[in-house]
Parts: sequence; C-alpha cells; structure tokens
Amino acid sequence: MYPNPILLDIETQRDFFSRGGSCYDRRAPRVARNIYRLFTWARICGVPVLSTVLRLRRREPGPLADRPHCIEGTDGEEKLPRTVLARRINLGLRNTTDLPDHLFRRHQQVIFEKRHPDVFAHARIERLITELPSATFVLCGAGVAGGIVQAAVGLRSRGFDVVLAEDAVLELRPDAARMARLRMEAKGVVFATAEQITAPKPRRRPLRRPAPAGRQAL
Repeated sequence: MYPNPILLDIETQRDFFSRGGSCYDRRAPRVARNIYRLFTWARICGVPVLSTVLRLRRREPGPLADRPHCIEGTDGEEKLPRTVLARRINLGLRNTTDLPDHLFRRHQQVIFEKRHPDVFAHARIERLITELPSATFVLCGAGVAGGIVQAAVGLRSRGFDVVLAEDAVLELRPDAARMARLRMEAKGVVFATAEQITAPKPRRRPLRRPAPAGRQAL
C-alpha cells in the first residue's frame, strides 16, 4: 500500500457512468468496475476518501462535455451509489474556508459539491488539502482533461505524491486527454492500474506522527 493513501474520486456521477446519463458511453462500465474496486479497497483498508460532486445550474454550459451534465436537481448529478460510504459527511456547496475539526477522524468520506471542475477553485477543499500531513493521493473519476488533471497537477505542486488509477478514469474529451496525461507525467504523477493499487502488500506497523497544530489529522 502507498504511504498514507487518500482516495480522491472526482465526479463519479450518473451522467457519466449510468445508462441514460447525458454523457454516458460504452467505456463507462469498465471504468466504473475499477472505481468500485478502489472503493472496496478503501472500505476494507480504512483509506480516507475525498469526493467531489459537480453541480451546475440549469442552462449553464457544461465544462466537461458538449452536452449538458450534472445539472442540480436531476438524477444525473447524483453520485454512483457504490461510491458513497456509510461514515461520511457532505459539506455541500458552501465555498468558505471554515471547516469542522478532525474531519477524517470522524468520517471516512468527505464530500464537497462544487460549481467548477478545479478542486483548488473551492476554498474549503484548498484549506483541507493544505492542512493534511504528507499523503499519497489516488485519483479516479471522470474528466481526465478537466478536474482530474487539475487536481493531479495542483497536488504535485503542493508536494503530495499522486497516483492516477489509469483504468479508473473516464476520458470525456479524448482529443484533450493525451495532453493532460503528458502534463501529469511531467509533474511526476505515477500511473497504475486499480489492480496494482489494491494488491495486498506485506503489512508493517506504520509509524504515525501526530499532525502539527492547525493541520487535519488522518
């Protein structure tokens, strides 16, 4: 297992992965199976999960595809049921810097709703990530050339290790996905399959350091 892993799932929503979703395509079931594999691993191993949900206003152009998607109040904006954990908190759309203390001690999954694909355009997510101790982020979800590349590059710029679950991400704009992957490679993002990420490793008792004052503890 990677040191101090955090699963970051980006836009695992019905419009992208469920039949009848506005941006559904034939690749979605295979990608979804690998996303579910990562969530099973997170449940069994107690891996913290940070989730984002895109919620767009009606008549607002969609940032991830040419068709409208993730419109608030529709079925398409909902998360896939198997990407929702029992011990979770949804912090909604509120884009302020205030956060409850010790989020990941009290909840395994923290869900943020956002208007923009870039996680670092959301003040609460920015603060939570900034306050985390060293961690390895494992990325999955929808929008390789959208929120996924923005999250990966932003995390690497902030000193975090990043692993992209390459068979658990959906390319919504294939023409832009290649450049997004090159950007991630240049930033030192590691590419691995869901099977490689979740494969059992020899267990050693980790040395846990208390988080410095003012930081979120894992």
